[in-house]
Amino acid sequence: MLLFSTRIAVSTIHGLGCFTTEDIQQGATVWQYDGRLDRRIPKSELGDFPPGVQAYLTMYAYEEDIDGERMMTLCGDQAKHMNHSDAPNLLEGPDGINVAGRDIAAGEELTCDYSKFDLSVKF
Repeated sequence: MLLFSTRIAVSTIHGLGCFTTEDIQQGATVWQYDGRLDRRIPKSELGDFPPGVQAYLTMYAYEEDIDGERMMTLCGDQAKHMNHSDAPNLLEGPDGINVAGRDIAAGEELTCDYSKFDLSVKF
């Protein structure tokens, strides 16, 4: 769940992106998993969904290991539109939270390094 106000807009990185609408100070927690909004689906259940849903989850969910089980985590808000960067402005913090790696100005696209948390990442 995003803890700051954001909007979706066209990204120069890829398709759509998630942009902050407010300033974020370095070290602030920007995103954290919240089961009331975000969903974790066992990867073993992916085949139970119709093909269109499988494609959606493959595109927007990321894979992680939760207690020894491969899970697909789907952000329930604009965070699912965060794009990858080799020099992200969000860093992976403890317990899977995302923190601002530097001051981020309102209007900037929020980015993260997929390789730090997504087990399915292939570059």
